[in-house]
Amino acid sequence: MDFLAKIRAVWRNISLVQRVLLVAVVLTFGIVGALVVHWARRPDMRMLYQQLSPEEASKITEKISEKAIPYELRDGGTTIYAPKQHIYQLRLDMAKEGLPVGEQGGYKIFDDEKIGISPFVQSVNLKRALQDELAKSIQMIEGVDYARVHIVSTEQSIFASKGGETSASVVLRLRPGYRLGALNIAAITHLVAGSVKDLKSENVTVIDSEGRLLSGESDQALANGAGTVHAYKERVEDNLEKKVEEMLTAVLGPGRAAVNIWATIDMNSTNTVTEKYEPKGVVTKEEIQSGSEGGPVGASASGGTASPGKVKKDETITTEYEVGKTVKQETILPGKITSLKVAAFVDLSPSNADANEAAGGTQAKIMQVADVQEIIKNALGLTDTSAIKVVDVKFNRPVEALLEEAPANWTRYLAIVRQASLGIMAICALLVLRVFRGAKNKAAQAVAAGQLAEAGAAAGLLPAGAEGSESVVLRRQISGALRKNPEQVKQLFLSWIEEKED
Repeated sequence: MDFLAKIRAVWRNISLVQRVLLVAVVLTFGIVGALVVHWARRPDMRMLYQQLSPEEASKITEKISEKAIPYELRDGGTTIYAPKQHIYQLRLDMAKEGLPVGEQGGYKIFDDEKIGISPFVQSVNLKRALQDELAKSIQMIEGVDYARVHIVSTEQSIFASKGGETSASVVLRLRPGYRLGALNIAAITHLVAGSVKDLKSENVTVIDSEGRLLSGESDQALANGAGTVHAYKERVEDNLEKKVEEMLTAVLGPGRAAVNIWATIDMNSTNTVTEKYEPKGVVTKEEIQSGSEGGPVGASASGGTASPGKVKKDETITTEYEVGKTVKQETILPGKITSLKVAAFVDLSPSNADANEAAGGTQAKIMQVADVQEIIKNALGLTDTSAIKVVDVKFNRPVEALLEEAPANWTRYLAIVRQASLGIMAICALLVLRVFRGAKNKAAQAVAAGQLAEAGAAAGLLPAGAEGSESVVLRRQISGALRKNPEQVKQLFLSWIEEKED
C-alpha cells in the first residue's frame, strides 16, 4: 500500500507532459516486452515437406498434432514447417506411416488389389501404374518439377487387319528459371517410346504447363527449316554455358555464377571440286611392232653349200597420250562456330565474414575479374578477352536460404540472443524503475521546497505566492534569503524540524 501511495504522490506532483511521457514509456515497454518474449519463445521453424496435395497435408498435420508439436502451413497449405529439432524424427515417423503417399502411386496400386477383379480392370491398372512410373522417371530430370503421362493404345479387333498406332502425351511443369533443350526433349520422347510396346518416338507429344508445344508431329515441318538450326544453336550454347559454370562453381560455390553465351554458327554446307591439268600429259597406251625381211640362200642344184644373205629388221612404237588432270573434292559440313560472345555475373565475395583482411578490414576477393575472364577465354578456346564481359556483383538470395547456409557459429549466436532477450528485458525494466524512482525523488524535493517556501513566506523571508512557483525559482529565493538573513533562516529550519518531530 505504501508503494501505491508513493506512486499516487508522484503522479500528483508531476506535470502533464511528464505524465504523458511516463504513460508512453510504460506502454512502449509493455508492447516491446511482449514482442521480445514472443520472439524468444518462438521455435526455429524449418521446412518439413513442400508441394503437397490438400489430402496429404491434412493427414501429415493430423499426425503432427497428435505428437503435440507446433507446425506452420505456408504457400496456401502446400508447405509444412516444423521446429528444427523435430525435422528428422518427424520425417522418419511419417515414412513409417507411409506419408506422403504422393499422387503417383506407380506399381503400388497392385499392393491393395482385391481378388477376383476383371481382366479389364487389371489392364487399366497396369496402364495407370506404367504412366505413374514413367512420370516419376521424368521428374528425375533436372529442371522438371512435376510430370504427367497419358498413354493411348488401341486394341486389335478381329474385324480389322491391324490395330491403330499407340500414342502418348507428356505434360511437364518446369521449375522457375529452367528451360529444357532439344536433347532433353528427345531424351523424354525416347524414354517414353522405349517403355511402351509398339510406341514410336514420333508419336510422343511433349508440352509444358504453359501450353507450349515442346515436341510432336508439328516438329516434323521444322525438321529441314529454321527450327533445326535454332535447336542446334541452343544446344551448342547450353553446352558451353554449362562447361563454364561448372568450372566457376567448383571455386565460387553453387549459385554464385551465371553465364550466358551467344554463338554465331555457320550453317552453310560447302562442297568444292578442284580439277588440275598436267601440261605434259599422261601416257595411257604404248605398242611396239617389229618385223624382218630376207634370209639365207639355199644350196645349189649341183650340191654345193649355201651362201649367207642380208636380213632387214623393221620395228614400230605407237604411244597414246591423254591430258592429265587431278580432281580434288572437299566437303565442309555445317555447324562451325565462327564467333562467341560471353556475359557473366559472378559473386567473388567470400562466403563467410571471417575472410576479412587484417589491414583495413576490407573483404578479400576469392579471385579477380581479370582471372575469371582468363579462365573463360581458355575454357572456350578464344584468342582474346574482348568478347567477354564479367561483372562482379553480390547475388540476391532469399533470407531462408541464407539462414540454411549460415555457419554453425552464427546459429549458436542466434540461440544465445534468443536466450538473452529475457535478461535484456529485465535490464530494461530496472532502467524504467530507476527513471521512475528519480521522478519520485524530484517530486519529493518539490514538495519539501514548497513546504519550505510556505514556511519562509510565513516568516517573511520569502515573498507571498512563492509556493506556486517552480523549484528553480524556489532554490534561488532560498539561497538569497540565506545570504541576507542567515540567522533567521537557521531559526526557521530549527522551528520547522521541531514541528515535524512533534
